[in-house]
Amino acid sequence: MRRHSSNPRTMRRVLLLYNMDRAWPPEDQTYALECVRRMQEGLQAHGLEVHPVEIRRDVLSPLTGYDPQEWIVFNWCEALEGDPYAEPRVARALESAGFLYTGSGPWTLTVAGNKALMKAFLTLNGIPTPPWRVCHRLQDLEGWTDFPAIVKPVREHGSVGITPEAVATSMSALRERVEVVLETLRQPALVESFIPGRELNVSLWGNGDPEPLPISEILFDGLREEERIVDQSAKWDRQSERYRRTIPLVPAVLDEWTEAEVVHVALMAYRALRVRDYGRIDIRLAPDGTPYVIDVNPNPDLSPDAGFVRSAAAAGYDYGRMAAHILRIAFARRARRAPAPVPVFQMPA
Repeated sequence: MRRHSSNPRTMRRVLLLYNMDRAWPPEDQTYALECVRRMQEGLQAHGLEVHPVEIRRDVLSPLTGYDPQEWIVFNWCEALEGDPYAEPRVARALESAGFLYTGSGPWTLTVAGNKALMKAFLTLNGIPTPPWRVCHRLQDLEGWTDFPAIVKPVREHGSVGITPEAVATSMSALRERVEVVLETLRQPALVESFIPGRELNVSLWGNGDPEPLPISEILFDGLREEERIVDQSAKWDRQSERYRRTIPLVPAVLDEWTEAEVVHVALMAYRALRVRDYGRIDIRLAPDGTPYVIDVNPNPDLSPDAGFVRSAAAAGYDYGRMAAHILRIAFARRARRAPAPVPVFQMPA
């Protein structure tokens, strides 16, 4: 019988799993394919055999014929066509088929994909996070007195549903914004205190003892305090003024004590939500020096201009080397949980 090895030095066949959606604008589809091409070439430059696999509605059918004992999945699949919240389903399907895959598992993706659950786990673990409340109806705002406040849809990521109007400075503005989330986006609204201060992104990778990458700071060029948020246009619309006025700086300029505190809190959040292999923790550094976790991102964006990629580059990793290192971390995870070989005994003569 042929024997298969999961040794990181010998398992060098990679399925680059990515999602595509016919509803995306043509330019988004083109950009997604360009990102896949760049990652494929980067991994191949490190001696890996790479097969891109496009996923739409079904995860497992495109993987038919690939032996899970011979292939590792680089899971770059963030959703399924028609279901933007399907990231945990993808991980669950890969596990059911026996594939080793990069990134976090279904539990972590489920918790991090719901801001109410994410905030609850941060709070339960004593991790600093802004005061918050989940509103399923307008009446749930009763008694809220902390302004300014920011309103976020519970189930979205990538700043979807967050615009400059998301920051409310009065109860009337807050009620109006919560109503938009409830009625337009048809989901609960997370209301949390708006923390003035610096916005930091802490990228980490590894398991057990994760390694922080150089911290990134978002500089808000000429924006008033309440305007200093990375909203949907600042994140995705390259032609917008908000995009031009939110400028990443890597590494962030921090004194040694503050950097240590920020990394410590980021590590706490990474571990509390059982983030695996790599992740990004978004933090607001208040004027009094308290680092508040505002978001936990397992499987963060890895497109060439994304924040995690910038931090890896600042640590000396080009695109291909970064992706290969993430694979190496996943290999090591399988090696740690592999059972010890059963000893073979011979009867004495």
